[in-house]
Amino acid sequence: MRIKTLLLAGVASGVVAAAGAASAAEVTPGGALDIKLSGQFRTGVVFGENDSISGRDPGYGFYTNNRFFIDVRGKDDGSLMEYGGRVRLRLDNGRGNFTSRTQQIIVGNEPITVATGETSSGPIIDRSWLFVRGGWGEIRFGNEVGPGDEMKVFSSTVAAGTGGVDGDFNPAFNDSPFTYTVPLSGAATKIVYYTPTLAGFQAGVSFAPDDDAGGLISQIDDTGGGRQHVEGGISYKGGFSGVDLLASVTASTAKRVEGTNDDADINGIMGGISVGFGGFNVAGAYGTNGGDVEDVDYWNVGIGGAFGPAKLSLEYATAEGADQEPTAIVASATMGLMPGLSLLADVGLYDSDAEDSDESFAGLVAIDIQF
Repeated sequence: MRIKTLLLAGVASGVVAAAGAASAAEVTPGGALDIKLSGQFRTGVVFGENDSISGRDPGYGFYTNNRFFIDVRGKDDGSLMEYGGRVRLRLDNGRGNFTSRTQQIIVGNEPITVATGETSSGPIIDRSWLFVRGGWGEIRFGNEVGPGDEMKVFSSTVAAGTGGVDGDFNPAFNDSPFTYTVPLSGAATKIVYYTPTLAGFQAGVSFAPDDDAGGLISQIDDTGGGRQHVEGGISYKGGFSGVDLLASVTASTAKRVEGTNDDADINGIMGGISVGFGGFNVAGAYGTNGGDVEDVDYWNVGIGGAFGPAKLSLEYATAEGADQEPTAIVASATMGLMPGLSLLADVGLYDSDAEDSDESFAGLVAIDIQF
C-alpha cells in the first residue's frame, strides 16, 4: 500500500512539474498591448532587354523584396477607443543608397583621391506610425503613406503577381511625371485622418510639411521634393446582385522644390473604379496632374480572375505629356503552391517613348512567402 501511494505521489508530482514547464514555455507580451508579427519573404529574377534593365549587359539580375511588420494593438474598455502602431522593416540585402568612402593620398607631390570602401545609408525602417481609433474615425501620425496612395483604385487593384504595372518592376513608369497616380508624399512624416465608414463611404486627408522628412528635424532636405503636401481621398465599397464595387477619387497638392529652391505648385486628381463579378474583376482609372509644371493626362485598365489556385491579370496603362506617350502592357500571374507559398510573375511590353529608346520586353519571376 505504501509503495502504491508513493507511485501515485510520484505521478502527481510529474504532472505538476510538466504543467509548470508548459506554463514556463508560454510567451506573453511584455507590456499592456498585444503584439502581432507578420511579413513577407520574396526573392526572384528580373530579366529583359538591356535598355529595360539598366542599359548595360547582362539584361538580368536577382532581387529580393523582404518586409517585416510589427503591429501593436490595445483597447480601452472605458472609452472603447483602439490605439497602437506599426513598424515596417525592409530587410533586403544591400537595400538603400551606397556612399563611397574616399581618402586623399600624396603621390609624387600630387593629391589623389582613392576609394576606401562603401557604406550603406538606406533605411531599414521605412514606415513607422501610431494610431488612435474610435467612433469619430482614425488618426495616424508618423512615417506613413497618405490617402492618395492608400485609397487609390486603378488597374493594378486587380493585378496578380507582384502588382503588375504597380509591382516590383516597372521600367516605363518609374520616372515622374509619367505615372498612374496623383503626386504622392510617400512615407514622409505626416498626420493622417480617416473618417468612419458610413454606408460604404469613407474619406481621408493627410498633411506632410516636407516629403523628405524621415522622422527627425535634422533629416529635412530643402533641396528637392515636396512641401506642404496635402493628400485627400474618398472611397466607396459595396455590392449588389452578386456584383462587388470599389471606387475612389483621390487628389493632392504640394509645393515642389527644384534644385534652385524655387517653389512650383503641383497638383493632381484621379478617379478609379473596380467591378467584380463571377470570379472576374475589371478596374481602371483616369487622372490628370499639373500646376506650374506641364500637364500630364493618364489612364489605365486591367482585368483579372481566379482559376483555382491560380490568379491571372492583364493591364494596359498610358500617359500623355511633355511630348511623350509612355505605354505599358503587363500580364501577371500568381500560383499558390503551398499554404503561404506562391510563385509570382509579371511580364510586360514597355515603351517609354523617350528619344533613342525602343519598345522593350521585361519581366520577373519570384517565390513569395507570406507569414
